[in-house]
Amino acid sequence: MMNLKKPPFLITSSLLFISVSVIATGAAISYGVSRMNSLAPHEYVESIDAANAGMDARTVLLRLHDGMLGFVLSDGKSGIDPEQTHALERRLDADLAGNLASGMGQFVDDWHDSRMRIVELMKQGQQGDELKIAFRRSAATYDRLEKEVNLLAVRNQGRMEELGKKIERSYAEMITLVWWFLGGTAAFNVLAGVVVIRKAGKMLEGERQTARKLHESEERLKLALSGADEGTWDLDIPSGRLSFDSQWGKILGYGSGERPQSLEEWSKLIDDADRERVLGAMQDHVAGRAAEYRAEYRIRSRTGEMKWVLGQGKAVSFDREGKAVRVVGVTRDVTLRKRAEEEIWNLAHYDSLTGLPNRALFYDTLRQCISLARRRNQKLALLFLDLDGFKEVNDLHGHDTGDGLLKQVALRLRENVREEDIVSRTGGDEFIFILHDIRQNEDAESVARKINAALAQPFVVHGHDCRISGSIGISVFPDDSDDLETLVRQSDHAMYCAKEAGRDSCKFFCEC
Repeated sequence: MMNLKKPPFLITSSLLFISVSVIATGAAISYGVSRMNSLAPHEYVESIDAANAGMDARTVLLRLHDGMLGFVLSDGKSGIDPEQTHALERRLDADLAGNLASGMGQFVDDWHDSRMRIVELMKQGQQGDELKIAFRRSAATYDRLEKEVNLLAVRNQGRMEELGKKIERSYAEMITLVWWFLGGTAAFNVLAGVVVIRKAGKMLEGERQTARKLHESEERLKLALSGADEGTWDLDIPSGRLSFDSQWGKILGYGSGERPQSLEEWSKLIDDADRERVLGAMQDHVAGRAAEYRAEYRIRSRTGEMKWVLGQGKAVSFDREGKAVRVVGVTRDVTLRKRAEEEIWNLAHYDSLTGLPNRALFYDTLRQCISLARRRNQKLALLFLDLDGFKEVNDLHGHDTGDGLLKQVALRLRENVREEDIVSRTGGDEFIFILHDIRQNEDAESVARKINAALAQPFVVHGHDCRISGSIGISVFPDDSDDLETLVRQSDHAMYCAKEAGRDSCKFFCEC
């Protein structure tokens, strides 16, 4: 029998080493692909789910807030469905669970309590300082909640973008390694190549599923923004190019070819009184002086109407020197909220019957007027008016006629003073005037006599002929006093002196 010569030990060892290396390398690549396929999409999908929860929370938050604003603007007549409100609040708690910083649950509870307090006060017909305080507390707590939820959405969106880029890089590197491996060792890795290709196929299927979830998330984002009257924008800082989505255009009525294309075009739509402040807020964020861009301002819609909007944004891209080069954000229509705030302010500061400033606004205004007169070394006068004969009209013809008479009196008083002077109703049939920048006491007396002459003309209310007159007391700053409370008391005292002198007259405090 013929003896076969054994292969040299070096060749056998080399072939064995290469085979083992090929199998080990293939197995390592397969393991890497498998791990990437399971971990990367999972982490990406978790970020998408977190972003979806944040967007759902924003939508629920806005629905609850708008419900309360609608209730306020309807003077408490619209009604609030408790069951629907509770259901929305439960959804809000579920969406925010695990996403907000510790202690934010207390803000949700405080916001609930303040909203319920506003509803209670409106139902009771309370329209004074207590309602104003409750509304301010609710607005402050809401702004904190809204800010946290917006930051959550921006943070998760940024995380998705970063993870997406990371996954793309990892996929590219792994695919390159697979092809080099298959091409360079084709003779030794048939088995490993089959395993790698199967794993690569599963990886691509996982990528398609992740892309589908991302697409669903983007559609969900669009739906959430649409329901909340919000639109998105994207600012490229180096070029100044600014792009707005269709939802932004829908809010303001601008079609696809009508929306601004640059920072300059957008700024021209902003109300002149707000423009400098808004651009300054944007610049502060871009320069790193503010953590985010946030500004409420008026902007011109396509119809020419000025709408109140809230703009929010955050830098998402930076150059090598750390300077912001891209800012993305949202713009929300807050016109309804502004109307509600104005309504609350009016309820707290204006007399509901005559529309004149009430006692609270009168004292705030007088304080400012005294400070201004003191700085400018000017005089001002207080005229304290009490109607003579009003009680008799009220008793004879009823409260409806009395209320109608007070409305007509308010109109005549406003017509007989300068535009810059203040007329307020401080209670019952009492009115107080603030006359700015009088040169001499005779100027105040002239206005008082003009008012008395206007009141002497008959009033016709609900078919009744009503006749009244007025007793007016006058105090002068700084001649009589430079203290607010003292000036009011002096004018009140002078008014009683006028009544004692025979009514339908006026008296200075210094004459009493």
